[in-house]
Amino acid sequence: MIKITKENIIPYLKAHMPDFDDSLPVQISMVGEGTEEEDGDGYVNYIYRVQTPKESLVLKQGTEISRVSQQEIATYRNRLEYNSMRIFYAITPEYVPYLKFQDRENNIFVMEDVSDLKVVRFQLNKNKMFPELGRQCGEFMAKTEFCTSEYYLSREQYRGLQKHFENTELRKIMEDQMFLDCFGCDVDYSLGKNFADFADQFSKDSRYRTELYKLRRKFMSHADGLIHADLHTSNIMASRDKMKVIDMEFAFMGPFGYDLGYLVGNLISQYCAACFKRFPSEQNRKQFKAYLLATIQSLIETYMKTFTLCWERSVKERYRGQQGLLQSILQEVMVDMPGYASMVNWFRSVSEIPYPDFDVIENKDAKRNATVLSLMIDWGIMFGRYKYQSADDLIETIIGIEEEFRKSL
Repeated sequence: MIKITKENIIPYLKAHMPDFDDSLPVQISMVGEGTEEEDGDGYVNYIYRVQTPKESLVLKQGTEISRVSQQEIATYRNRLEYNSMRIFYAITPEYVPYLKFQDRENNIFVMEDVSDLKVVRFQLNKNKMFPELGRQCGEFMAKTEFCTSEYYLSREQYRGLQKHFENTELRKIMEDQMFLDCFGCDVDYSLGKNFADFADQFSKDSRYRTELYKLRRKFMSHADGLIHADLHTSNIMASRDKMKVIDMEFAFMGPFGYDLGYLVGNLISQYCAACFKRFPSEQNRKQFKAYLLATIQSLIETYMKTFTLCWERSVKERYRGQQGLLQSILQEVMVDMPGYASMVNWFRSVSEIPYPDFDVIENKDAKRNATVLSLMIDWGIMFGRYKYQSADDLIETIIGIEEEFRKSL
């Protein structure tokens, strides 16, 4: 297997892309060498950006050893990511980078460079707003999940996706890390012993553990549709009017509502940070918090509306007119989604893994308050979710817990 470097990438591209023109100046950079804000992380794969006056490309290679940790990891992830992007692009081309070619022998694919857009997480950390983000992400999730489900595909196509996207090794990472490792993980002591004791007490609560096990069962057994499975704000690039989803190597046939909850959880963490980090004025803080809640609401409502439209237009004949079934599916999403949001925030908040959403807060007391608020919201929505009928109910819980927490400060 050839290993791509800055030195051999141009000959490689010319061999696989006859129309690639290197007669003009070519700029080559490795994703991960710049700042996270510019590139995301680039921790696992070898990713190169190749820019010419005519075009800008990204080459992604999945090797047996991850780039930063040097741990072994399955190379088939590169093939699955390419294929998931190909499927998602066919459904929502406006939200997925265009693919140029795939080299299965060397675990490589090349796609368009979307670095004219910004990594959403680090822009939110700077209080930047993306007015269309909720709508765009809601459309992406609903359309791709419906169109890869048994409600739309033939039985043979649906079973084929299940088999192709088994993704056992990478799924195991999520099955263990997100649902199990928060029990017994090293609690973050940098925020003080009182915080560590508080987080540890919550983590040991058998009621919360039971809820995580219930969600894990669905994550492992409900093959509703093809999901991204790692859809956090660092895997979304956006401008005021455009959005692209990247980094799909965890994709598998999973439960409706997981990606939705994963992203909602990231937006909740941003909200908690916004409650305590610095702003030029309190009016700026108020505006940004309102934007985040509006984005959560738009995301959920757009998902529900778009999934319903897809159902009404394209559901298979045997399901037509079965509005009770559709409502049952959407209600299940409304119950599961806050649980997944709670799960992802809980793990990131109590562990020692860096969490940029909170790490941007310089004052230790403010950071601790933001993290405690996040944990309290995580707890509240995990157990309140069974009564939720709409996004309004979730947002009411978030606001209510913030108000009660402020009274204790």
